[in-house]
Formats: sequence, structure tokens, C-alpha cells
Amino acid sequence: METGMELKVGTPKPWGRSEQVSPPALPPEVASAVAARHRALAALVALAEALGTPDSVPTALAEAEAALRQARVAWEELERAREAAVAPAVALGTLGDEDEQRLRQIGAMAEAAAVTLEREEGRARQCQRWLRAGHGLTMGLMVLCGIVLSLDSARAALGVAEDGHLLLALAAVAVSCEVAWRGLETSRRHLATAAGHQQDMALRLRDRARRVAATRASAEAAAATNEVTADVLGQLEEVTRTLKKLVAAVTRDREVTPWGTRGQGFPSAARVLGDIVEALATSGEEHEEVARRLEVAQRALAGQG
Repeated sequence: METGMELKVGTPKPWGRSEQVSPPALPPEVASAVAARHRALAALVALAEALGTPDSVPTALAEAEAALRQARVAWEELERAREAAVAPAVALGTLGDEDEQRLRQIGAMAEAAAVTLEREEGRARQCQRWLRAGHGLTMGLMVLCGIVLSLDSARAALGVAEDGHLLLALAAVAVSCEVAWRGLETSRRHLATAAGHQQDMALRLRDRARRVAATRASAEAAAATNEVTADVLGQLEEVTRTLKKLVAAVTRDREVTPWGTRGQGFPSAARVLGDIVEALATSGEEHEEVARRLEVAQRALAGQG
């Protein structure tokens, strides 16, 4: 039954608003909730119109109760789907609040520092090569000078004594080269370690920046979906509450009295219909047809009374 209040999935709005939105990745439960809302609206109109012909009330009342059961199930399923949709973003906490660009900038600075440290480590390695070569050359000269100075004729020709300081000087150079090489080896290891730490930091920061971007995108998508599902839940709850009031009023009017008779007319239902019509009067053009049909049913019921 067309009620004039049907809404498309993806355009859920409360009474009186029909702005169109296109949120991403709506859960399938939204369509079920919208269908349940349509059925509840149709049952609401059908029950109101049936009050003018009491013989048709039981059928309309049974349909309204079935629509309420479907609406309740749809509401619970959509509520669970909404909670599941926002749970990942909630679990990530405030990760999405961090500055992605700032993280990338710091990561780039760490990577540049690592490159500089690696360059210094390369220079230290080159100096080590020269020191190792100088050490080897000094040791060779020491051996050669030791052999030469062991000859009397060589010492006489060179004018040096056997206990000359040449070997001591060469030994000092060799020791200095060895000490410098070991010092550079320590510095090189420290530079390599620092460069590795900077590289690790750059990788961690880039990875965190990617996670921040993904978290923000996920949170935005979840927020958009949550807004739509919350609107659908609100609409479904509102229509369900309205239909439940009318069903309760009709049921109360149809109750058998202690004397075994049924009440005449539907005074409670008439009052509830009046409240519904008054509420719909301020809801805008979207529900104009439903408001008109309910108002006609309410007037007909009042005329019977």
C-alpha cells in the first residue's frame, strides 16, 4: 500500500525532511529497516482507515502487530550493525587525531639524518683503509730499517748509531696508526648503529602516518554510515512508537467489559489519531498524503461518535 511516506535507502531523514545523501557502504540492515518502516507506515494508515468499518479492524490490527514485530527485529539488527561499523574506529582510539603530514615530515628528517650518518660512516671506513695502509707501510719500514741498521757499513754510511731513534719513531707511527684505526672502528660502529636507528624511526613514522590516514578514512566512513543508520533507527523508532500507541488504543477500545459486552466506538483510538495528525501537521510536505489520510480517518471516526 502506498502511504506517501516511503523513503529510499540512503535518504533517511526525520519527519518533514527529504534531503538526499549518498553515504558509502551502507549495511544491508538499512534496507531491512526501511522496508520495516514502510510496512509500519502502511499498517498505521490501514488501521486508522479500518476504524471506520469495525469488521475490518481485526485484520488491520493483526497486520499492525506483525509490522511491529518486524520493525522490532529490524531495529535490533540495524543497531547491532551500527555498533559493529563503529567498533573498529573506536578500538583505534585517538590514532586518527594525529597529524599525518607532521609524521611524514619527521620521518623524512629521520631518513635524511640516516643518510648523513651513513655518509660519515663511509668516510670513517675510508680513513681506516688509509690508516691500515700506513700501519702496514710503517711495519715494513721497521723491518727494512732493522735489517739495514744491523749492518756496520750501513750505519757508517748513514751516520747513525745502532741505538738510533728511527726504529722508535717508526714504532710510534705504527702504534698511532693502530690506535687511530681502533678509534675509527668504534666510531664507525656507533655511526652505523645510529644510522640504523634513524632508518628504523623513519620506517616507523611512515608506517604510523599510513595508519593515521587509514584510520581517519575509516573513521570518516564509519561516521557517515553511523549518521545514516542513526537517522534510519530514529525514523523506525518514531513510526513504531506511533503505531504501537494506535494499536494499544484500538486494543483497549475492543476489550470485553466485565459484563461481557464490547465498548462502542473507538474513543481512545480517536484521541491517539488526533495527536498523530497534529504531530504530522508540522512535519512538512513529505508526509502530506499520510497526514491527509489519517485526518480523514480521524474525522470519520469522530463523526461516528
